[in-house]
Amino acid sequence: MQVKEIVKVAQGRLLSGDPGKEIDLSKVSTDSRSVKKGDFFIALKGANFNGDNFTGEALCRGAIGAVTALSFPGRNLQLKGKIVIQVKDATRALSAIASAHRKKFRIPVIAITGSNGKTTVKDMTAAALSARYNVLKNEGTKNNNIGLPLTLLKLNQKHSACVVELGMNHKGEIKDLCRIASPDIAVITNVGPSHLEFLRDLDGVYRAKREILESFKYKRGTVVLNGDDKYLRRIKEDNFRIVRFGFDGGNDYAEILGTGKNKISFSVDSGEIFAINMLGLHNVYNALAAIAVARLMKVPYRPIERSLAGFRPAGMRMTSEGVRGIDIINDSYNSNPLSMSAALETLETYPALSRWVVFGDMLELGDRSEYFHRMAGVLVAKSGADGLLTFGKYSRYTLAEAGASGMHKEKLWHCRNHADAANILKKVAVKGDVILVKGSRSMKMEKVIDKLKSP
Repeated sequence: MQVKEIVKVAQGRLLSGDPGKEIDLSKVSTDSRSVKKGDFFIALKGANFNGDNFTGEALCRGAIGAVTALSFPGRNLQLKGKIVIQVKDATRALSAIASAHRKKFRIPVIAITGSNGKTTVKDMTAAALSARYNVLKNEGTKNNNIGLPLTLLKLNQKHSACVVELGMNHKGEIKDLCRIASPDIAVITNVGPSHLEFLRDLDGVYRAKREILESFKYKRGTVVLNGDDKYLRRIKEDNFRIVRFGFDGGNDYAEILGTGKNKISFSVDSGEIFAINMLGLHNVYNALAAIAVARLMKVPYRPIERSLAGFRPAGMRMTSEGVRGIDIINDSYNSNPLSMSAALETLETYPALSRWVVFGDMLELGDRSEYFHRMAGVLVAKSGADGLLTFGKYSRYTLAEAGASGMHKEKLWHCRNHADAANILKKVAVKGDVILVKGSRSMKMEKVIDKLKSP
């Protein structure tokens, strides 16, 4: 994209540099510490940082230019041969540049949102499409108003499809992200109690997730929905086609055929049989969403089957490993009531001598935090778990409710830290047992596993 075009879409002012120079947008950087020669720096502002303060450093490191709110002195030596574009808001400028860049590519963009499973569905979908397409996708969970634009800026002529996940915790965020991505296919995995601190209740979550449908106000697209989700059943066809996946009657897909320790096989309505080497029936839903998108994009069943059979989830998402003969289910990447319920369903049927749950707080649940943590305690007790270890402020309610629901008090512990939990497990868990480790990201529950591995 030429400098003059960047200036126009970012609504900025060119302070220095050649307006006709071509900028490689794949080399946009927002971190001055990692700037390399030839990069183009965008000085973002956040609650705890101000990129403007590091613009000079980025230019000295070799950046060919910058988008910044600063007004540099005209004779500043840092500007010699450099491109400097002054804007009022660099974050908005980043979004505008990414949106303009995305519109230059006439390729299908698939956008995925939902309370649970976004990253797994994104990765599965990209894997399934890769048999036929050169796919660009978000790295990790870069799914916000910074990560999404940076992903789209990497689009080039070699790509023939793009798969992105859209994250949110406030009303209006999905709508804003859709303006940037302009998706052709939208996927909503489910609606569950997440981010209630900001969205109040499940109706608020539903309204926020369905903002993705506004992508199709001005162009017709396709929406892939979890047909078993009671909220998503409300959505009716409008200026878009609907494909529904799930096990209930009336959906386009699927039937469970069998489950094993780390494998689930299932069929779809065409009769094709799939197998995934993953834990949890909820991952069948994730696979169904990916299959639906791949079939919409004319990928044959056989390569989809191969892609999903070889798929492995990103770290700390229902991954399993063995430590001294004990199986550990690591689902510590994040947690909310819906994902906790799914994890416990998996634990309940997992073949083991004894089943242990290590549970850290679920965050961003607002004034319903106590309620949902108490309900988690009920679910742990109903799952048949042999013991429960909790860690955090709210998980005390989980422990109390598990005891009130019939779990033996000598098998209930509230831990001071990760090491405390690991030390207890080393004493009570034996070869042949399984341990589920679950908690919100900032609880860093994976540290319990690290401590378990240490002598």
